[in-house]
Amino acid sequence: MAADLAGGDIWLRHVERDLLPFWSGRAALGHPIGNFPTFRCNDGSAYVPDAPCAELQSPPAWIRQEIGRDFVRMQARQTYAYGVAFNLTGDTRWLDLARAGARRTLALLDSEGGAPTWFEQGRGMPEPSARTAQDQSYAVVGIAMLYYLTRDPALEKALITHQHFVFARYWDEDWKMLRWVPKDGPATETAKQELVAQLDQLNAYMLLVVPYLPPAARAAWHADIRRVADTLVRQFHDPASGTFFGTLERGPESRRAGARHNDFGHTIKAYWMLMLAGRELGDVELERFGRDGGAAILDRAWDEKSGAWASGWRESGLDLSKSWWIFAELDQMNSFLAMEQPQRAERLKSSWRFWLEKMTAPGGGEIYGWVDAEGNPPPNSLRIHQWKSGYHSFEHALISYLTAQSLAGKRAVLHFALPQSAGEFRPYLLPGKAVSVRNTCGRQRVEFEIPVKK
Repeated sequence: MAADLAGGDIWLRHVERDLLPFWSGRAALGHPIGNFPTFRCNDGSAYVPDAPCAELQSPPAWIRQEIGRDFVRMQARQTYAYGVAFNLTGDTRWLDLARAGARRTLALLDSEGGAPTWFEQGRGMPEPSARTAQDQSYAVVGIAMLYYLTRDPALEKALITHQHFVFARYWDEDWKMLRWVPKDGPATETAKQELVAQLDQLNAYMLLVVPYLPPAARAAWHADIRRVADTLVRQFHDPASGTFFGTLERGPESRRAGARHNDFGHTIKAYWMLMLAGRELGDVELERFGRDGGAAILDRAWDEKSGAWASGWRESGLDLSKSWWIFAELDQMNSFLAMEQPQRAERLKSSWRFWLEKMTAPGGGEIYGWVDAEGNPPPNSLRIHQWKSGYHSFEHALISYLTAQSLAGKRAVLHFALPQSAGEFRPYLLPGKAVSVRNTCGRQRVEFEIPVKK
């Protein structure tokens, strides 16, 4: 299936044929429905501890040590994926599953301890002081997507309460950043200063949700978005290289090429979120910082030979292999910039082809987690694990659809489920104007015009 820029139908087919089959089987839905499993086999079937499929018999050690746990962040990411499926298709099956997942998460949220990171033998783990700020952000990514679709007051209340908990519990005024774990956490973790503790608050829920909040909550969130943005720029950004450090506490080791989270994925996501934060805050300079820095990284990360993105940099040069989530983040930033700088659409045409033809597993098998520079996956590469769910693949499909429609001069159609059609509609995180709203039984079919600079 070749990608072109004729319109977004190719991305709707991608969702229907390549992604949703992996997430629609009985084994994907959990017991009860909404308690989605973290580990499954590549054919979509359930993981059976006494008779594991080949790919779960001997996975990498970093995965093997977590098998048997069900991670709340992955259940939330699957909830998000079903929300995107409804947003794109209007099929209420996916809305019902998103609601089931959100109910599960809502029941777990605690204003004193946040959400558990994982469940093992029915017990929520670890203790609250050992839960990371990153896991607290992704615990509500599914609720945030469902709130964008429905504006449900119960979801709004949960998001406001959880965001307040995160910033009250994790913000360190001396460090001027969100801690990795609270001060009273495990001694091995309390010194950590992590990019993702800051960044993923913006990425997982805050920037998607904030436009729809009541004025007082919106003002409070704007202040916290500003704090996080200042932290990213002043402490994690490296002006010399134009990249973001993934960690700070290890000194020279934190700055080394190939060190933890020093890659194109975290750097481009930081620029993208800063660009969006600038737009939300009305800060032209912050928006420009994100846009220009992101454009420079896209140029650096592009590999002409493969016609696709590199994953990171090493002392020896670029890492030309393709990590699914890094590829998606780079594509998404390039999509946003292509609507302002149409010459970037040529790279989209090439990277979309690589994604659809080489990153996509056959037979409705979702997206490979990793392929080499030529697009070859390793044997038994897992399609789902404690860090891989439907989040990145569905967000990539949503943004690609909206971008393709926009660049083709076509309206984009998205679906919502507000009790009344009087609410504000936006095309996800993109700028756009709702030009037609058709309301049927508490659901809305909304046509958007998304601007493109000629």
